[in-house]
Amino acid sequence: MPKKEPIKKIVPINELQSSQFTEVIELERKVTPNPDKRVDHIFVRRKKICKGNPEEIFSTEEYARFDIAWPEEAKKEIQEDIKEEQNIKVEN
Repeated sequence: MPKKEPIKKIVPINELQSSQFTEVIELERKVTPNPDKRVDHIFVRRKKICKGNPEEIFSTEEYARFDIAWPEEAKKEIQEDIKEEQNIKVEN
């Protein structure tokens, strides 16, 4: 029994954003396209400053890597109308 093709699901990416308690500063972003897999590899380096406790404000640096798929190309559907004329003789 042949294996079925895996269904590719595109998962939306929610990037980290600043809020009331944390400040996010993007330090570096690299985008590398990969035409074989039809994705963009994205590498992000960012600094997070935690302000949750005013007596103890600290910062951390983090790295994130994710892929963003390229949009699907519109496939052109080729439809040819094939008409065959046949002469049928009916004898009674």
